[in-house]
Amino acid sequence: MKPKVSILVPIYNVSKYIVRCAESLFNQTFTDIEYIFVNDSTPDDSIEKLQSVLEKYPNRKSQVKIIHHTENKGLACARNTALDEADGEYIMVADSDDFLEINAVEVMYNAAIQENADIVVSDFYLEYPSDNQIEINCLPENDRDALMYLFLDKIRIGLWAKLIKSELYKCENCKVPDGLNYLEDRYVMIRLFHFAKKIIKVEGVFYHYVQYNLSAITKSKTEQHFKNTIQFWSETIQFLKNQNVYDLYSNILSQRKIKDKARLMIDVKSSVIRKKYADMFSEIPKYQVRHLKKGERLMLFLVDKRQFWLTNILREIFILKQKYRKKS
Repeated sequence: MKPKVSILVPIYNVSKYIVRCAESLFNQTFTDIEYIFVNDSTPDDSIEKLQSVLEKYPNRKSQVKIIHHTENKGLACARNTALDEADGEYIMVADSDDFLEINAVEVMYNAAIQENADIVVSDFYLEYPSDNQIEINCLPENDRDALMYLFLDKIRIGLWAKLIKSELYKCENCKVPDGLNYLEDRYVMIRLFHFAKKIIKVEGVFYHYVQYNLSAITKSKTEQHFKNTIQFWSETIQFLKNQNVYDLYSNILSQRKIKDKARLMIDVKSSVIRKKYADMFSEIPKYQVRHLKKGERLMLFLVDKRQFWLTNILREIFILKQKYRKKS
């Protein structure tokens, strides 16, 4: 008999966090869960710690699969591996440095069945070292507007804090290309929200999105992030054009593209890379920068003027502000 829910968990370099994550998963009040962990050739003892936790939950052992990659293939490929192995009616994704409330699966699955929903979303915590803050996911009254809410950040782009019908998620159009390890959640969510017939929200805060794992891929940017961003936008725009909906979102997409460029320019350390990608998305009208934050506009102004030595100073200011926030 197929499980009701499959939880997919890629593992790489999360020794400090995997115990808390695994315990939150194995302690779920919902019983009919399949757990699929993918060891993406992690260099630390994350798998040993996972297995140690599992020993404390003998009732869960038969529900757990641990799949091993012989080489590090990246987050997208690890999730695809887990997805290919998943048999659940619904899919949930958890990052291995995050954790869930123990009733998360039960509440979201029951809501999905009651409403015959393709996707269930919830609110979530941004988890900082000293406290947390609640982030709200807002759903439109009409599901046809869900994509616009996604582009406007009214719905958080992450796959986590969502329960997704397996047959929808396994649609070929919804799988992330191997190697797209940045913006991979957004790549999938755009397709899922486009194809979903019913999206609902449950009341409650069920997912803890950890903000202090400095080794996470989202915390430091390299040239590969620029390449992934270009690939993401090329394939996303083509997808929306193929679905005959691109014109509905073209203006907001231009805003999102220029914001992505600004964030990359801020987050990348190398001024050489900034110089190499200074003309990225140059087709976007200059006036779209008015939608950005002041610091983002300033970074793009300096890049446009080729003042790369000043971009390094500006980046250091951003880093100092971020460190101050984490300490406070």
